[in-house]
Amino acid sequence: MRHAAFLLMIPLASGLSGFGSPARAETPAECAARPFDAAAAWQEVRGELAANYSYWDRIDAPAAFDAAGPAMLASPDRLTFADRLETLLLLFMDSHVHVSPTSKPSMAWVPSAADLWLEERKGKLVVSDVKQGSVAAEKGVRPGWELLSLDGADPRQTARDRFAALGLKPGTDQITYAVNALAAGRLDTARAVVFRAGRETVRLTLPAGYNSVRRPAEPLTVSRLRDAQGHDVSVIRINNSLGDTGLIATFDTAIASTPGTGHIILDMRDTPSGGTSTIARALMGHFVAVPAPYQRHELTAERVQSGVPRIWLEYVQPRLPLRQAPVILAGRWTGSMGEGIVAGLDGAAHARTVGSQMGRLLGAIIQDEMPKACITVSFANEKLWHIDGRPREDVLPDTTLATADIASDGSDAALARALADLDRPDRP
Repeated sequence: MRHAAFLLMIPLASGLSGFGSPARAETPAECAARPFDAAAAWQEVRGELAANYSYWDRIDAPAAFDAAGPAMLASPDRLTFADRLETLLLLFMDSHVHVSPTSKPSMAWVPSAADLWLEERKGKLVVSDVKQGSVAAEKGVRPGWELLSLDGADPRQTARDRFAALGLKPGTDQITYAVNALAAGRLDTARAVVFRAGRETVRLTLPAGYNSVRRPAEPLTVSRLRDAQGHDVSVIRINNSLGDTGLIATFDTAIASTPGTGHIILDMRDTPSGGTSTIARALMGHFVAVPAPYQRHELTAERVQSGVPRIWLEYVQPRLPLRQAPVILAGRWTGSMGEGIVAGLDGAAHARTVGSQMGRLLGAIIQDEMPKACITVSFANEKLWHIDGRPREDVLPDTTLATADIASDGSDAALARALADLDRPDRP
């Protein structure tokens, strides 16, 4: 049973009919008690994703699913099936894709639980950024450090072994993405990590990712700074609250407290869990004087099933009080609707943006309950673009930096650059 706002098609395998009321869904206990049929589950999952996952064409999905088929069909129970599917779906390098339930302890979700980000550089796994406020940051982990081992093993080999068990041969980017998923760890399980920092070997024990990533309880934080010219600057940092409807009123109050002609820096670097477009439009509305498009959508399932595209633009409406476009900070922990706000204000308000590559969470997601597999798979059923035609996941800040949260010297270089950009007369 699919949960989404724009689905018009009849689901392939959800048990819904075109008329009348849907049958009562099984409870988790009823589902778990039913004999598991791997063949039916595999047919259901593959059919649903092929018809409805908007980024199915991001990789050669039919070939990958063919390769993994024997292992999936040999799954003795639904949790093994779910674990294997979770590994298979890592190939898409899409942090919006989740499988539930899986074996315990479950893998933590990235980027929400990630306290650092890794890149492949000349054959080495190198830290490219570290989450502000995290235990990893407090213990001194910095960009430029090389990750040598994770829980006593080479993380790349661990990723290769997981894929190989399914008959898969991933590319370098897919291995690196999987390593980042592994590096966030499992729920309530500490991580033993070994780094090379210059000529030193650093051994650390880090808590489970969600326990390492810490943030204020308030939905946003307001700081008052001065730039190099002595001008007052209001920095509004969103604390991963884009799914909290209370943020709207809190943001309205914060905006009203800023000087009408003063500079604003909108810090979106801690929005990894995304949120809703209702909240996003409420925030963006303070920075547009007239209705303006901010995001382009496509419901790809309609094109797949009928051959007829369905594409539309979403608009943001002005909301008082109005303020001049902010300078926006973005980075690896700017995810989903956070990315939508960065791209949306870039298009609708011509806002200047500063930071690194963002989270690259793909599209707008649904939760698809698959009764034969007895699992739920979350994935995007809409593709999203900047209004200028760029896929949202490819949007980069105007001023693109190597790191956006913590520089190699421990400073907040991105904020310093945003302050320097406030009085620039034009965008790059």
